[in-house]
Amino acid sequence: MKVQRKINSKGTEELIPFIATGRLRSEITEPFIYGTYLEAWWRCLRCSKDFTQSCRTGIFTSEGAYKMFCMFGAVENITFQDWWMVKGHEYFSESITTLQVTLFVKRQHLNAFEITVDAFQDVSSQLAGKEFGFWHDQICLLNAREGLLSEAPLSWPIFRNRISYEVISQLLEIMEIHEQIIRSAPETKLWQIGEQLKLNPRAMPKPEDYPTDIADKHKIMGQTVSSYLRKGKGLVENAYNGVFPKYRSSPGEPSGW
Repeated sequence: MKVQRKINSKGTEELIPFIATGRLRSEITEPFIYGTYLEAWWRCLRCSKDFTQSCRTGIFTSEGAYKMFCMFGAVENITFQDWWMVKGHEYFSESITTLQVTLFVKRQHLNAFEITVDAFQDVSSQLAGKEFGFWHDQICLLNAREGLLSEAPLSWPIFRNRISYEVISQLLEIMEIHEQIIRSAPETKLWQIGEQLKLNPRAMPKPEDYPTDIADKHKIMGQTVSSYLRKGKGLVENAYNGVFPKYRSSPGEPSGW
């Protein structure tokens, strides 16, 4: 698979002396965390009422949920930026390296990977070797089971999945908007929310539509919103239980769309 690192080469080059001396600080690494699967993962936990309640009470309903707490800590009433400064940097900044993984591919019919990296000339061979070993371990973890980020959390800068960051963001936004609307106007129909957000262009009513056409479109739009909410809730529930990113938890069901 091809990898497009969120950390650009210029930004990474500026971090080399801090990485080499083990002096990476949260304020230095903070600009590189946005638009990543780590942010999407954090947002799923932020949307989880079960995770919020567990963090308040200290009672976790699964081993995976407790693991999430150990990695992320409480995320209630805190921004992603502040979380990184206070908690996230402690564990996840290890993944910010001078080596840039640009490609990794599993060889067919061979128990081996092709790993392509960009390396800066002024990085010591000792540091480069250590970092390559780190990424080799992360890539092996990613390919050992389902290929989920939760199976190799420190692979977040190079992680890619059929469920894209953009899709996860959209689903979480729909969930948040739905919750806000229902809280203030409980009688609101799903199709009304869908029309407001224009979630399905084919189900948007037109002035020339007959009443039966409008009724059919309302049904389709309601089903569209229901599908988005179901996938969003699946992502959030699985994230709470230490599985990310995945819609469904039933055996045999695919983790993609």
